[in-house]
Amino acid sequence: MPFGYVIRWRRSQPEKLSVEAYHRYPKTEEEKHKPTFTIGKAEGGGLLAIRHLLEKAAQQNPTKKHGKTTYILLNESDETAYETAYRIGLAAALIDKSQTPQEIEKGTRYILNAMPEEIWFWTSKLLDDEINSKALDALALLSGATHLNNSTSLPSEQTTKQTTQLSKGAFWPIVRQRMKEKAIQLYLRDHPETQSVPELKELRKTGYMQTAKNLALKEIQAERKTGNLSQ
Repeated sequence: MPFGYVIRWRRSQPEKLSVEAYHRYPKTEEEKHKPTFTIGKAEGGGLLAIRHLLEKAAQQNPTKKHGKTTYILLNESDETAYETAYRIGLAAALIDKSQTPQEIEKGTRYILNAMPEEIWFWTSKLLDDEINSKALDALALLSGATHLNNSTSLPSEQTTKQTTQLSKGAFWPIVRQRMKEKAIQLYLRDHPETQSVPELKELRKTGYMQTAKNLALKEIQAERKTGNLSQ
């Protein structure tokens, strides 16, 4: 199901932020007004660390104001805008988890400098109900905001190891190819009358690439665990 993303930002004290996803084509009042899921949210002075990113997003995208809250509406055809939503949502989730200003500073610095592929990877992990907070633990560890200790769980160590492998250049080419194949399969399944293969632009705009990305990541991670992934 395609989604539209909204950044809800209240600058009054205490400052609040929430990055939410809504059904792009709602069929009920609940789908229209209630977010399908939230990437990340935070409250308080820690949001100062990403305020410049929020201001830039507000300048580059349509906005609406309701009282003291600004709603930043992400353009459905702009992949960069979606990346901004993921990056801000991920940063908000890490800010909300952080215990000290030092943790906020190191965590947000890592996220702000991360490549788009890393942002998409971590967001998919954050939105996975089976991983969720463990992804934030691994992110905090990678950024230097926290340090490895005896209480660090094995799943977080495994996630960190998998992410380190991104720099080898083998992981994401496999993901992108798998994404494309799955997106086409999903589109043709829903549009059996189609006579030609849809273009990537159409697959992105209709949300099939996003759905395929989540499916591809889960599938590839499962194959890695069993040793069945061919490089």
